[in-house]
Amino acid sequence: MEMLLHHQNMMLALRKEMGWPAFKPANDCISFCSGRPMDFENGTEIARIAQMLGKDVIYSGWASSKATAPVGFTVAYREMLSVDIVDRLVAYAANDEAPLVLVSTRSDELFAIDRRGTLVRMPGKPKNIGTGRKLAMKRIKATAATLGSEMLKTNRFVKPGASIEPEAPAETVVRFG
Repeated sequence: MEMLLHHQNMMLALRKEMGWPAFKPANDCISFCSGRPMDFENGTEIARIAQMLGKDVIYSGWASSKATAPVGFTVAYREMLSVDIVDRLVAYAANDEAPLVLVSTRSDELFAIDRRGTLVRMPGKPKNIGTGRKLAMKRIKATAATLGSEMLKTNRFVKPGASIEPEAPAETVVRFG
């Protein structure tokens, strides 16, 4: 259970470092999850989960439940008519304060969270990916170390092919101005 808590806290840290709040935002359109390393079968399952939840998915793959760092990141990105599975992504930090982004190691693109809280796919690759990757993992690990010592009550274990009910909608604060 301790290592699963570590995996949870690493994903919560990634979430925070990318600029996604710890609470459920008004534009709740991204899900963060983890599991075994990405392969074709797992990618198909993550695409199915993204479709059922109605959210893009940021996924970390782990070599085992005892692993201390993910082997990679994947995004299930919902397009108009399909769900794209983009794997072999690395976390990247431009500096100590900039929100983290996920950079493709295969193509000239990256994923970031914009000010609306939407996952956006953008062309381009930052320079010094190796340095930015090390800084990102350092920040993720440091943030994970500050997080709680209990599994979240909202965590769900989803067996392949199992039905998923979307979470109940939350009250949204409405602002005029």
